[in-house]
Amino acid sequence: MAIFIKVKDAIKEVRLYWRQPRPGEYVPYKEVIMLSVGWMALYMSIQWTIGFSVGNQFTGMTLGMNNNQLLVMSYICQAIGYVTTPLNAWIVDNLRSKDGKYRVYIKLALPALVLTLLSLWLPYEQVRDSYQPFTQYVMIAMLFLIGQVQGYVQSWVTTGVTNMVHVMTPNTQERTKIMAITSIIYSTGYSINNVYYPMMVDVLCENGNKYTMTYFRGAYTPMAFLIVFVLLAYFGTKERLVIPKSRITKMSFTSSMRAVAGNKIFWIKCADGWNNFFEGAKGDIWNWLVYRAHIMKSTTYGLLNTISYNANFWGMLFSPALIKKFGKKKIKIFKNIIQIFLIASYFLFYKSPLAGVGLFVVYTLDRFVDTYNVIDSAIESDMRDNQQYLIGERIDGAFGFVSTYAGGAINAVTSLFIPWVYKKKGFDGNDYSVLDVYLNYDENLPLSKQKKNPDCVLYSLMDTLLVISIIGAAVDVLPWFLYDISETGQKSMIRVIRIRTLVEDAHNDDREESSYIEGCEAIFKAQKYYGAQRDETSKAILKEAKSLTASTKEQKTIRTNAIATAKKRLQDAAEHNEEIEIAEFVMHELKRFENDFGKKQIELCRLIVSGGPENFFQCAKQAQEMANALPVTNDKEERTWRKQEIRNARALVKSQRLAKKYYPDGIVPFDNDEYEAAYNMPDETKEQAKVRRKAMREASKKRDRYSNVAAPYLAAKRTLELFEGYNSLDKFTEDYEDVIEKRNKKFEEERIKQEKIKAERNFDRKSKEASRKLRK
Repeated sequence: MAIFIKVKDAIKEVRLYWRQPRPGEYVPYKEVIMLSVGWMALYMSIQWTIGFSVGNQFTGMTLGMNNNQLLVMSYICQAIGYVTTPLNAWIVDNLRSKDGKYRVYIKLALPALVLTLLSLWLPYEQVRDSYQPFTQYVMIAMLFLIGQVQGYVQSWVTTGVTNMVHVMTPNTQERTKIMAITSIIYSTGYSINNVYYPMMVDVLCENGNKYTMTYFRGAYTPMAFLIVFVLLAYFGTKERLVIPKSRITKMSFTSSMRAVAGNKIFWIKCADGWNNFFEGAKGDIWNWLVYRAHIMKSTTYGLLNTISYNANFWGMLFSPALIKKFGKKKIKIFKNIIQIFLIASYFLFYKSPLAGVGLFVVYTLDRFVDTYNVIDSAIESDMRDNQQYLIGERIDGAFGFVSTYAGGAINAVTSLFIPWVYKKKGFDGNDYSVLDVYLNYDENLPLSKQKKNPDCVLYSLMDTLLVISIIGAAVDVLPWFLYDISETGQKSMIRVIRIRTLVEDAHNDDREESSYIEGCEAIFKAQKYYGAQRDETSKAILKEAKSLTASTKEQKTIRTNAIATAKKRLQDAAEHNEEIEIAEFVMHELKRFENDFGKKQIELCRLIVSGGPENFFQCAKQAQEMANALPVTNDKEERTWRKQEIRNARALVKSQRLAKKYYPDGIVPFDNDEYEAAYNMPDETKEQAKVRRKAMREASKKRDRYSNVAAPYLAAKRTLELFEGYNSLDKFTEDYEDVIEKRNKKFEEERIKQEKIKAERNFDRKSKEASRKLRK
C-alpha cells in the first residue's frame, strides 16, 4: 500500500507541476517528459553508424574489411576529427541562436534521417562483388564518405539532446533529478533495442548469422524513422543558463583551450575515459558467446539482456538520493571497485554449461551499480559550473576539443593494443571463422552434437582480454580519489555566479526577473548564515528514538513519532550547517577585494581602465610589472585570478597592435544594444530571415572585433564593477520586494487563468455527456 500511495503522490505532483515548476525550481514536468521522450527516440534511432573499429560488425564482419584496412580508416577518421573538432567547439561556444545554445542542433533530426537511410541502402556489396579492379577500395570510399557526413550530422543532433540537461536549470539537485527521470525513460529505448535487434536476427537470418546486409537493412531502417520524435525535445524544452545578458566579451579559441587545460575535473574524467581500451578489452562477452559459441538463441538472448538491462533502472532511480547522501566521488569509487570483482567473476562460469545463467546474473549486477548516465552527466555539469565560477566565462565546446585532441593522440597508440592481442592469440582480422566454436553450426541440432572447430581461439582470446579488463578496472578507480567538488561546493559556486550576474546586469533594462530574484536571495542567505553557530545535533537522538520500547500499540506510535521527529531534527541540522558552509564560501567572494591580493588586483584594474577604451593599452609595461607582483597565495581562486591578470596585462601589447590595424582613427566602443537589436529582429518570412542574418553577421563582426581588441580593458572593467557592486549590495537588492510582488501577482493571474480554462473544459465535458445521455 505504501508503494501505491507513493506512486499516487508522484502522479499528483506531476499533474500539479506539469506546466509550472515547483517552488524553488526551474523546470516543469512537461519539459522533463518532452526531453525524456525525445532522448529515448534519439537512442533508438541512432544505433546505425558506419564505424571502422577493429571487429566492427558491419564494415568488418559483414563487408569483409580486414584489420589493417579498419585501422587505416580509423586513423583517417581521427585525423578528420582533429579538423572538425575545433570548428565544433567554436560553434558551440560562439553561435547565438533564438533556439538556444543546444536546442538549435536538434532541428537537424530530419537531415540526419535522410542521411541514415542513404547510408543503409547504398549498394556496397554489389560494388564489392563486381569483380573489377579496386572495387574493394571503391566500396571503402563509399562507406567512408557517407559515414562521415551521416555521422557528423547525427552527432550534432546527439549533442543538442544530451546537453540540454546541462542548461535547463542551474540548480544541481534539480538537475540530478531531471537526469534520473530522463535516464529512466530513455533507458526504455535501450530495453526495446535489446529485444528488437536479437529478435530480428531470428526473423531475418538463417542459422543465426546476422552478418548480412539483409539483417542490417531490415532491422535498422524502421528504427531510423523514430528520429522524428526527437523533435519533441526541441519544441518542448527551454534553456536557462545563468549568464549576464550585458556581457560583450567572448572567449577566444586560445583562452578557451587554456582554461580547459587547467580544469582538474576535466582531466579526471578524461583519464577515466582514456582507460576504456583496458577495461573494455573484454568487449561484449555475452554477444560473442551467443553469436560465436551459440550458448542460447538470439531471441532468448534479447529477452534476458533486456531484463538484465532494466536493473539499470533502479540505479538511476536511486541516484539522486545516493548523490545527496554520499556524493558523486564516493559513488564513483565504489562502483569502479565493484566492477573489478564482477569482471573477475566471468572466469567462474563463462566456459561452462552455466555460461548463459552466469552472464545474465553478472550483467544484471553490473548494470545495477552502473549509474553512468546520471552520475557522469551530473559531474559534467559540475565541471562546467566550476569553470564558469573560476574564470567568469561559460565554456562548453572547448571541453570536447581538448578531449578529442589529447584523447586522439592517446587512442592512436592504444587502439593498436587490442588488435595486437587479437593477432597474438591467433585472430588476425582476416579469418573470422577462428572465432566460431563450431564448424557449420546447425541451429536444429543440440550443442552436444555440433562439430567443434579445432582452430577456434575464442576462449583463449577471452581469457587474455578478461585479465586485461581486470587491470583496467583497477586503474579506473585511481583518478576519482582526486575529485574535490562536493554537493555543497557546487551549490556555493552557483550562488556566487548568480550574485556576479546580478551585479553585471544591474544597469541592464532587460534583466531577467528570475536571475535578479536568485541573486538577491543568494546575498540574503549569505548575510543571514555567515558567522552563525553550527547545529551540533548528532545521530544519537535517532538511536535513542529507535531504542524506545514498542510492546504496545501506543508505545509503537510514540516510537514512530520519536523517530520521525529525530530524522526531521537531523535533516534541519544538516540543512542549517550546509547553509553556513555556503555562506562562508559566498562571503569569501564578497570580501575578496578586502585582502592584500584583492587590493592590489583592484589597483591593477584601475590602472588599465584609467586609460579609457581608447588608450587603455598605453600602460602595458607598468601593468605587466604590477600583475607579476601580485601575491602568490594558497587560495585556489586567487592563483587562478593571478594567472588571468598576468595574461590580461600581456595582452595589452596585442591590443595596441590590433587597435592600429582595425581602429586607425581611434577605438569606437561597441554598443551591445546593436547586437541585441539584430538578434531580436523578426525572422518569420524568408526575406526577414535574410535581413536578420545579415544584421547578425555585421553586429557579430563588430562585437568580436571590439572584444578581441579591448579584451584586457573589458576584463579589468568587469572586475571593478564587481568591486563596486560588492561594496553597495543594498542598492542592488532594494527592488527585491517589488519584483517579488510583481512575480506573485503574475503567478496568481496565471493560476486564475488556468482554473478558468479548467472550469470551461469541465463544463464542456459535462455538456457533451448530458447530450449523449439525451440522445440515448
